[in-house]
Amino acid sequence: MSRPDGVARRRVLQWSAAAATVAAGSAALTGCAGQTGGTRTVAGSGKALRVGASDATGTIGLDPRHAGFGASYIALYHLYDQLMYLKGSRYELGLAESVEPSADAAEWTVRIHRHAVFHDGSPVRAADVAYSLRTLATPPSTRANNFADLDLDRLKVVDQYTLKVGLKRPRGDFREGILAVFSPVFPEGTRDKDFARGVGSGPYRLEEQDGKNLRLAVNDKYWNGTSHFRRIDLSLIADPAARLAALKSGQIDYAFGITATGAKAERANRAISVRRGHTANSNALSFAMNERLAPFDDPDVRRAVRLAADRDALVQKVLLGLGTPGEDLVGKGLPGYAGRARTRDVAEAKRLFARAGVDTLELRAADTVPGFTAAARLLGQQLKEAGVDLDVRTVPADTYYADLKGLSRAPFQTFYYANRPAAVHLSATTTKGAFFNVTGLGERHFKRLAAAQATVDDGRREAAFAAIQRDLSATGGDLLWGFQEQLDASVPGLTGVWSSQSTPVFTRARTA
Repeated sequence: MSRPDGVARRRVLQWSAAAATVAAGSAALTGCAGQTGGTRTVAGSGKALRVGASDATGTIGLDPRHAGFGASYIALYHLYDQLMYLKGSRYELGLAESVEPSADAAEWTVRIHRHAVFHDGSPVRAADVAYSLRTLATPPSTRANNFADLDLDRLKVVDQYTLKVGLKRPRGDFREGILAVFSPVFPEGTRDKDFARGVGSGPYRLEEQDGKNLRLAVNDKYWNGTSHFRRIDLSLIADPAARLAALKSGQIDYAFGITATGAKAERANRAISVRRGHTANSNALSFAMNERLAPFDDPDVRRAVRLAADRDALVQKVLLGLGTPGEDLVGKGLPGYAGRARTRDVAEAKRLFARAGVDTLELRAADTVPGFTAAARLLGQQLKEAGVDLDVRTVPADTYYADLKGLSRAPFQTFYYANRPAAVHLSATTTKGAFFNVTGLGERHFKRLAAAQATVDDGRREAAFAAIQRDLSATGGDLLWGFQEQLDASVPGLTGVWSSQSTPVFTRARTA
């Protein structure tokens, strides 16, 4: 008996049904490339899909506790099931069949699908979910902050498929703020070296890998339906130009991450398809001001910097128009966004700078996102019009994040965030102890955020998060000037690729 389609089996949560659906990609691949009528296509339907990607860690890591963004995330999304997903602009259930709160949202009941099986043939149990959550929440896991509110002493296995998750404080946003962000499940007892085997319950299983290249084979026993492609070959290709060249020469079928320059250059090339992630799948680009450090401890200075910026010019010149102007808040194009359009006012910026006695600023910058240093220099020209000289101090991109805690000691720096719903972003990056609280938010914000997170009623919680956003919009430290949409490229005719937090997932990909 054939299994029902996986997408149909996942229930979109009722509390997010009103969210607008954002298309997150539109093509599909398989193994070898050929030529048909001048347009290269994937040949051998249902065989191999070859993907090229970079990775923040310089290797393809399979340990969910430490995986970097890029190739490692692509591997994780195919090897492991998550309890929930952020899929485009929707929160969806994954391995979890239901996630329900107690009356005060201090305890949640998670029920998992009964037919899920790990790659080694063992059934997925509530005990495995409990073990996974406990492992992810415990240092040295770099995901521990995301699970900081779990009360590990109150993880209780009710039966084989049911788990109760106690929290240290009520979290009405437990589903979207924790589980949808990152919640892979692996077998109970998995230790450090075991992660290299990549044993999960996902739609693909690990066949071979050497740290730079990885081969995944389709899991024909997958509980949520068998994927079209029999194999995914994932290769680490650090440079975006090299990835694009590999696609054009037929070495790969999908290039994850190309530059705006590359996308513009290939727009008339019928042999490849440029895939735009649009705002929902983008990086939110910021010049981050730390409000705890001079001169940005003066709200007039923060306001003046934001008034001096020409956001349209930054998007057009740096992103070549393949992006959207920002409004100083993360979450544009996604549920719960409360941003409003910004207007440049050089005269007011000049007045505020003069009143604060500020005529020079220093900005720490690196091309952690291609074009960031160019954007910094363009901002310098814009600030000059308001009477301020900007000293751009460039730093190598590969060492920019070497000292995570040191990020909170920089007064002014280039910084980017994954564009996620505002409530998810605020919960993940602006809590006390978060590595990426680069704008120096303090106790007042932490208390307001905690109160919003604890609100059980969906409507009231959304209103509370909107109020926090309005406050940040007025006085916060992010000059968030643009959304750089995820730009990928593939052979033509690929359909069914979906994205989760800008990571492409090929479980439903097909050739046309």
